[in-house]
Amino acid sequence: MSDVKSKIMQVMTEGADQQRQWAQGEYPFRMATWNIRCAMERKFPGVEWKSADLRKELIELAKEGLVSKCPHESRIGQAVWRLEVK
Repeated sequence: MSDVKSKIMQVMTEGADQQRQWAQGEYPFRMATWNIRCAMERKFPGVEWKSADLRKELIELAKEGLVSKCPHESRIGQAVWRLEVK
């Protein structure tokens, strides 16, 4: 797994853990591409993250089965990604 993919997975699993704590239950974790970018900038400062690059990596993660593009929340210009692994 590339460095960018592992960082994306780290950000998404941390978000899922936070959601599990405040929601007090198991719910699907979804995150928009822009929110992933903002979280990456907070978590890994000093690196310029571009949504197009993140989108390419997320598509590869979807092919691996780690995330999926949510068909209901996604819209044109903004994809919402669902974490498939716990």
